[in-house]
Amino acid sequence: MKCIICRGDIEPHVNAEGVIYWTEGHNAEPIGKGRCCNRCNEDIVIPARMTELQLQVLNKMEDKKNG
Repeated sequence: MKCIICRGDIEPHVNAEGVIYWTEGHNAEPIGKGRCCNRCNEDIVIPARMTELQLQVLNKMEDKKNG
């Protein structure tokens, strides 16, 4: 499976014993529809989600302030 962001291979997740328990990567929303690799999830997707959350909070605060 390929990452929709960097087009690299999606690495399987393994437990402490080295057994693969997940091969589907991460949800790439809000960057794109599909799956992404660990690196893109950590470096791009999670920061984008955090930014969206911060903007939602700021918008709610502004709405309360204005009425």
